[in-house]
Amino acid sequence: MRLARFALIFSLLILAGADAPPATQPAKVGKLPHIAVDAKAKEIRVDCEAVKADYPLEFLAVLTNTNEYEALVRSDAKPSDLHLALLMIGLTPGTPVHYSESTKTWQPPTGPPVDIWFEYQKDGKSMKVPAYRWMRDVKTKKEATPMTWVFTGSKVMDDHSYAADTTGCLVGVINNELSVLDVPALKSRALESREYERNPDLIPPTGTVVTMILTPASDQGASTTQPALPAATNPTGLSDVHIDQAKVDRLRQHWEDAVAPHRQALKKAAQAHYQVINDLRKEQQRLIDESDRIQRTIDELEKEYQDMTTPQPEQGQ
Repeated sequence: MRLARFALIFSLLILAGADAPPATQPAKVGKLPHIAVDAKAKEIRVDCEAVKADYPLEFLAVLTNTNEYEALVRSDAKPSDLHLALLMIGLTPGTPVHYSESTKTWQPPTGPPVDIWFEYQKDGKSMKVPAYRWMRDVKTKKEATPMTWVFTGSKVMDDHSYAADTTGCLVGVINNELSVLDVPALKSRALESREYERNPDLIPPTGTVVTMILTPASDQGASTTQPALPAATNPTGLSDVHIDQAKVDRLRQHWEDAVAPHRQALKKAAQAHYQVINDLRKEQQRLIDESDRIQRTIDELEKEYQDMTTPQPEQGQ
C-alpha cells in the first residue's frame, strides 16, 4: 500500500485532464499546492524561500516550520505532494537507505536521478543555478562538487501515513529514510560527519523568494557537467596540458599497496560506526521522549497541588 494513495490521486488527475490542451501550449498535467508540474517538459517547480542554516546541512529543502536551521530553503509544499509530482513526470521511487540483515551492511538509497536547480531574482535579474552551488565543504570552504539526487520516496508508517509529511523532509543532503529525495551515497547523519554548509558567497539573503526546479537527470545533465569552452578560446581543439602518467601510475600503485588490502576492514568499520551512532541517536531520542513524559506528569501534579492549596473564597461571600 506504499504508493496506493499517490497512484489513486495520479489517476484522478489524468482523468480530470482528459481533454488535451492545444498543441501550441505546454502540456501542464496539473498544479498542486505550491507546486507546478509540466509533464511534457518533465519539470517540477516548487515555491520556496531561502533560509539561514545555523548548522552543517542535513537538508536541501524542508517543510516550513520544521528543520529550517539545517536547510537551504523552506517550502509550504507537502512532501507527499512532491512525491506525487515526481510520479506525474514519469519517475518511479526507489528505496530509502536501509540496513540489510542478510549482508549485515547499510544499503545506500536508490532511485531515478534528479537534477535540482534554484531560480531567484538578484538585482532585478533572474538567476538560475544548480542547487549544489549553494553548498560548500565544511572543512575546505570550497564550493560543493556537481551532484544529483535520487527519488527514494519517504518511508510509509504502519498507519499508512506518509512519514515525510510529519517530519517535513523534502530533499536531503545526508541519508534519511524519511526524505522524498536523498543523495545516492551513504552519508552519516552524525553532526560531526556532515560534509556541507551553506555557501554565503552565492546563497541570497534570508527570505528571498526561490523556485526549486526538479528535472530527471537524464533529460538535463547540465548540473553534473561543466560547459565547454567557446571555440574561439581553443581554435585547434588540442590541449597543451599533459599529465605525468608515470607519476600517476606510481601513486595509484602506492594506494593499491597501502589501502586496498584493508578495503573490507575499512568498509566494515565504517558500517559499524554508522550503525552505532544511529542506534545511539535513537536511544538519545527515546530518553528525551521519556523525560518529556516525566515532565508532563510533574507539571500535572504541581498543578493539582496548587489547586488544592490555593485558598478559595467561601460560598456566600
